[in-house]
Amino acid sequence: FEELPFPYDDRNKYEVIVDLNDKGFEAYPNIAPFLFLQTNGLNTDNGKLFPLGGISNITTIHANESGYYPIIETDEHGFNNPKGLYNKEIDILLVGDSFIEGYAVEADENIASVLRDLGYNTLSVGKGGSSALLELAIIKEYAEPLKPKIVLWFFYPGDWPEISREMDSSLLLNYLYDSSFSQNLISRQDEIDSLLKDFVKE
Repeated sequence: FEELPFPYDDRNKYEVIVDLNDKGFEAYPNIAPFLFLQTNGLNTDNGKLFPLGGISNITTIHANESGYYPIIETDEHGFNNPKGLYNKEIDILLVGDSFIEGYAVEADENIASVLRDLGYNTLSVGKGGSSALLELAIIKEYAEPLKPKIVLWFFYPGDWPEISREMDSSLLLNYLYDSSFSQNLISRQDEIDSLLKDFVKE
């Protein structure tokens, strides 16, 4: 990478996570819900659970697209937001894929952060690799309980091919065909954290 006109971090993601832990951070890989499509969620003592957020209150990293790995502190439900937003009235809730998650920029440079700087209490529940069915599920689990004034749902032409994979999940299809279906994920974060940490270790 010497030919690049800027410094480039040539470590892989695993090496960055290890280095962060060595420095005293509780660091884990960034977990995306599409990882659980093939298994239709994760097994629990009470049946399947399909996580839609990440591990809460930890350090993680996003993609290195500009020479550096953005280091992110996750919020109370494993999304890329400052902590404490869930206790306030939400003006705008953003749903989408990696673009909305702010996958390759610092936490203060993503769309939600810009809107917060403009005075709107904005929450992002974007997760990379998500398409329409996963995003619908995220809306049902997080937007409905929080009752934001506005939901902005971002969908891109490149997201279309992923829909067929999501439609293979019988658990996710419940969100499409049963308007009352919910896993009550917003109240199960301790359980989600435990499952996801075990998933990473395995």
